[in-house]
Amino acid sequence: MIRLEGMTKVLRDRNGAQRVLFDGLDLAFRDDVRSVAVLGRSGSGKSTLLRILAGLDLRYDGTYVADGRQVSRQPSAAARFRREKVGIVTQHYDLLEDRNVLRNVLLGVEVRGVPGRRVDRKASVARARECLELVGLGGFERSRVNTLSGGEAQRVAIARAIAKDPEIILADEPTGALDEGTEEDILQLFARLQRDGRHMVVATHSETVAQHCDVRLLLTGGRLVSVE
Repeated sequence: MIRLEGMTKVLRDRNGAQRVLFDGLDLAFRDDVRSVAVLGRSGSGKSTLLRILAGLDLRYDGTYVADGRQVSRQPSAAARFRREKVGIVTQHYDLLEDRNVLRNVLLGVEVRGVPGRRVDRKASVARARECLELVGLGGFERSRVNTLSGGEAQRVAIARAIAKDPEIILADEPTGALDEGTEEDILQLFARLQRDGRHMVVATHSETVAQHCDVRLLLTGGRLVSVE
């Protein structure tokens, strides 16, 4: 499903000094692996790795293959890959406070459309409502996002991420701002998404989150090491 080979990423600070973030990093998992947890200390590169997998960070050396095809580093091709294949969930939700819950989820539906082609508004709204039902937020369509709890806001973010029916969900510390009970609710939702056929890569500090994943990897020294 996903394979990275010889991934190298170098960061440069304001003084021009260089730091090697990834040094020949390799990652591969089969189609039957539904979830991968990437553990590591702050600054180890977990978020950068997810940005590369999302086609957001194109400044690297190495090969990225998804579904048997190399992912292009040409910006328009990477954007098309992201639009068609990838859903993204962040720790801080990234919801727009000037839009209600339904309109936030609609952003995810609309992004899957073909540029220049008219969006079917009725079908888009139906899809957004379907995704809110899936994450347990049916009836919240008109709610303002600034009135939601942390767990509810994260569910809206997940609904938006799955609205375009992605094959891969990338989650960056998705439960980092949640309490233990709410974290468990989100993990159960992730398990349901995996049963529905989606693949997940989760960057996390949480051992609890990692234990819910099929494969656990530690990002250290610029490479990924399997964690038993």
